[in-house]
Amino acid sequence: MRSKRFILGSALLALAVALWYLGQLETKPLATSPQPDAVQPPSSETPPVASQPPVSSKSTSDQAASAPMPAPAPKPDGLALWEIKIDEALRSNAEPPAIGKMLLQQINGMPGEGQAASARHIANLLADEDYLSVLPYVQNTRLDPGFQEVIVAESLNRSEEVKLPVLLAAARTPNHPMAEIAKSTLGFLLENNFENDWGRWEAAVKEALAKKAAAQ
Repeated sequence: MRSKRFILGSALLALAVALWYLGQLETKPLATSPQPDAVQPPSSETPPVASQPPVSSKSTSDQAASAPMPAPAPKPDGLALWEIKIDEALRSNAEPPAIGKMLLQQINGMPGEGQAASARHIANLLADEDYLSVLPYVQNTRLDPGFQEVIVAESLNRSEEVKLPVLLAAARTPNHPMAEIAKSTLGFLLENNFENDWGRWEAAVKEALAKKAAAQ
């Protein structure tokens, strides 16, 4: 009987110890694993970027095309020799017809550019009574076409005594730059067309001038 009580007491004791142990487990906090540090979200602000010089949108060729053109090289002493001759003649104290003749005498020694430039002054300076001094130059086809055009065209603004001889000289000169224009104009003024019969053209000019002189 005693042994049964002892066994029952031991069982109760063991049960009490077990219940106490379980109570301790419930009250003891559970160990938690350490939490990693919170990850900071990336900043919305981007670091400042060093300013770069603006890049031109023009290509090298465009820039070269937009570059200013270099100034033309100055002429020696600022003027060409023919320009100096014209300037000296125009600055002289001579009368206009004399200046025109002075320029006319220098024509053969000038380049084409100078001949054409001189022709414009000659046409303005020579009076009707002096204009026929251009005839030997009209017949010289080695002179610049620009000179011939100005001198022959100016004759159309002159009297019949100047106009007809100058037109005839240009028309009958082989390879003259104004030959065809001079011939057609001469035919219109004389109301005739003698083709290349220059003897008849010359006779017609003389007749027209004689009639005009008789009418005056």
